[in-house]
Amino acid sequence: MPLFVITCTDHEGTLEKRLTVRPQHLARLEKLDAEGRVIVAGAMPKDRENPQAGFYGSTLILDFDTREELDAWIAEEPFLKEGIYASIDVKPFNKALPHGK
Repeated sequence: MPLFVITCTDHEGTLEKRLTVRPQHLARLEKLDAEGRVIVAGAMPKDRENPQAGFYGSTLILDFDTREELDAWIAEEPFLKEGIYASIDVKPFNKALPHGK
C-alpha cells in the first residue's frame, strides 16, 4: 500500500473554471474511492464560509502501487489539463493513524 500525499496549488483567478470542471475531477476521485485508494481528498478554501473567495488548491492522500502509475493518473487530471492547477507536488507518505483503512 504505497501512499502519496499530493498538494496541488491553483492559479489565481480560476474559480469559475474550477467550479465548471469540478464534476469531472470528482468523478475520477470517486472511482478511486470505490477501489479503496483514497485516504483523504479535499479542497483548501481561502475562506471556509465563502467558496466565492476561491481556493488555494487541493490536498489528496492516495494509494497507488507505483509513482509511475500515480504520475499517469495525474497527467489526466482535469484540473491540471484545464489550467486550474499551477503546480502539483507529490511526496511519499507513511500513514501512522488512524488504524484500519
